Amino acid sequence: MKSIFTTETNRHGGTRNTVVASLAALALASTFAFSQAKPAQKVNPQAATSADFERRVADYMKLRQSAQSGLTMPKNTPSPSQLTEYQHQLADRVRSGRPQAQQGDLFTPEVADLFRHLVSQSINGPQGARIRKSYERAEPVRGVHLEVNQTYPDGLPLQSMPPSLLLNLPKLPKELEYRFVDHELILRDIAANLIVDFIPDLTTPSTK
Repeated sequence: MKSIFTTETNRHGGTRNTVVASLAALALASTFAFSQAKPAQKVNPQAATSADFERRVADYMKLRQSAQSGLTMPKNTPSPSQLTEYQHQLADRVRSGRPQAQQGDLFTPEVADLFRHLVSQSINGPQGARIRKSYERAEPVRGVHLEVNQTYPDGLPLQSMPPSLLLNLPKLPKELEYRFVDHELILRDIAANLIVDFIPDLTTPSTK
C-alpha cells in the first residue's frame, strides 16, 4: 500500500509539472509571436520634418487670422489705394503679432535642409531641364536682400516658380506662396505682401 501511494503521488505530481511547463512555454511563444507581429515602427525623418513645417505654417495662419479680424479686404474695386491700405494694415497687424520674428522661425535648420534636398532633387531630376528653362524665362530677381517681417519691395518683380518644382515642395495655404529672390527662397504672405520667412543660400535652378 505504501509503495502504491507513493507511486500515485509522484505520477500526479509529474502531471502537474508537465502542465505548468506547457503553460509557461505557451506564454513565452505568445509573447514572441506578438513581438514579431508588431515590430517597432521607424519614423521617416523627412515626413517628421515636413509635418513640423506644416505645424509652424498652421501656427502662423492662426496668428494671421487673428490679425485679419475686423479688416475687410476690398473686392471689385478700381482703387489701388484701397488695396494698398488694406495690405499695409494687415502687414502691420501681423508684425505686431510676431515682433520678434526672425529667419528660421518656420524654416528651421532641419526644414531648410529638407527644402534644399527637395529643390536639388527636382532640378537634378528628370524634369530638371524644364525647370531651369522655366526659371530663366521668368527673368530671375537678383541682388536683393530681404528680411523677415519686411514688406516685399514695391516695383520688385515676383519670380515665377516652375510648376514642376512646386509639386515637390510642401503644399501651402492659398494665402501664402513660395518665391525665389536671387539665392533665397522666401515664404510670402500674398495679401499682406510680407516676408514671413526665407531660406538663404539656396541652390536655384539657374543655368548661369
